[in-house]
Amino acid sequence: MHRPFGPPSPPRLVTVQSARRHGLLLRIACEPCGRTQSIDGAALPVIPRAIAVGELWFAGRFRCAACQRPASRLELIERGQIQKTLERWGLGEPFVAERLRRHWRHDPYDRRDWPAWFRRG
Repeated sequence: MHRPFGPPSPPRLVTVQSARRHGLLLRIACEPCGRTQSIDGAALPVIPRAIAVGELWFAGRFRCAACQRPASRLELIERGQIQKTLERWGLGEPFVAERLRRHWRHDPYDRRDWPAWFRRG
């Protein structure tokens, strides 16, 4: 049996389309003002490309409703009989950027160029 070279592919990240379709709950926290708000996944905008929710958080697209600063923490929660946290993104957590870079490297649909993404700013 043929074994591929290199590390195994990372766990797949939740995309915006998946969060909309499965009705996930997004919990956004702002550390400077100490507020937490919840957003229903169905309220996310329709984005034609497969973009991970973590990418939008990393780009500062989720903002605090009170102070309008980018969210310090984002949790994706699956609602059911038991609430289960699927992903957690936060400032100061180790390997946040590495998780996105590994996701982009293994993503078969949207080939992202990591250096070009950071030059866009």
